[in-house]
Amino acid sequence: MSGLMDLATFALNSSVALYKTVQSFNSHQERVHDFAGETSALSEVLGSLTATITSSDLDLTALEVPLRRCGKACEEFEQEIKKCSQRSGGSRASFRDWARLRYMGDDIDSFRRVLSGYKMTITIALSDANLRQSALTAENVESYNDLLNTAKAGLEDHLESMDEKLERILSQNVAGSELDSSEVKRIKDERLSTEKCLQICSQLSKHIDEIHKTALHNGSANSDSGSSSIPEKITNDGLKECKSSLARMAQELASHEKQLFDRLMSKLDPTSASQENAADITRLREEWQSTRKSMDILSAAGNHLDQNISIIENHAAGDSVQVMVSTKGKTLHGTNRAVGWRSRQLGGHLDDETVRQISRDMVSITINTNNDREQRSVSEAEAVSDDRGREADKAGEGRGSEFMERYGEGFKLPSNMPTPAKG
Repeated sequence: MSGLMDLATFALNSSVALYKTVQSFNSHQERVHDFAGETSALSEVLGSLTATITSSDLDLTALEVPLRRCGKACEEFEQEIKKCSQRSGGSRASFRDWARLRYMGDDIDSFRRVLSGYKMTITIALSDANLRQSALTAENVESYNDLLNTAKAGLEDHLESMDEKLERILSQNVAGSELDSSEVKRIKDERLSTEKCLQICSQLSKHIDEIHKTALHNGSANSDSGSSSIPEKITNDGLKECKSSLARMAQELASHEKQLFDRLMSKLDPTSASQENAADITRLREEWQSTRKSMDILSAAGNHLDQNISIIENHAAGDSVQVMVSTKGKTLHGTNRAVGWRSRQLGGHLDDETVRQISRDMVSITINTNNDREQRSVSEAEAVSDDRGREADKAGEGRGSEFMERYGEGFKLPSNMPTPAKG
């Protein structure tokens, strides 16, 4: 861990030095102000990282390559600023050549985006390490996903920019004969094919996410109608397996692309290149490796997020019991929706025994409620029958008294009395 701490301290000191250098020019240009703000934000994140390394045993070794490159990039950009200032006369108060400032062929705005990529990568690595020990709140899940997507998009743009630089350098510095040029073309074609395959994996993964959301929605609708959820469960499990398989394939493709990139870089001859191009070749190799490592960190963080979040959608009608709990500390993201005045819901982070006891209590309550309901129905039916009997008796007594006053007691006719003939 001491090696990681040394790298984090190196990156922090380099970012602070860069920030102080930029601030010393007292520039009021918006692009310079934005750059200083991004540098300050990076320093804050690096400060949090060093504090975390000191106070915890979280595994953050994946950050070693990005931290090394981050520190070197800040150092080198600071040197470029000073060189540019000296060429302009050395007066910091009158320095206006920010637009001419270049680092690996990019301007200050491009380098600000590079620093933003480092900042987001470190932030995600810290969040991911914490997520393995304690769950995110459901409210933070969406913002964390947004951060992952934003960082990934930024790194992909950066990789594309480096490909353009590589193309330019290759055209100027390919060592050797026509055979080398032909091999470079083959490697470039294979890299292009690999990148296309990676794009297909990414698109298919997004499509699976959309299908998964649709499946969850349909599963909720079927739950409302009382249909079995077994087909939906089989479908969701299959979709998860497909996505895991895609992730493994993408990892293999990315590893192959790295090998191709290394083969391309081996075709460059720094000794025959200009001093500026030789420095760019070295920086490009380091920056590409750092960016690829950052992509790996983001991918791992996304996988950990999926593994540590349970998405539950409960929909029911009538006398129902809905359970949405985690017994292993996973973040819960979902809803309990019920239509019916006797529905009962349980949600939260509970241990196994508590869940079992509450389930038994709910079953007992349901049984007692049904028994009470049946007894109440029988009692109500008997009461209604008694009331009707008493009313009938009262009506009969009234009619009998009136009959006797008018006709006397009368007598009951026999049931087999012959029917008189019709005349």
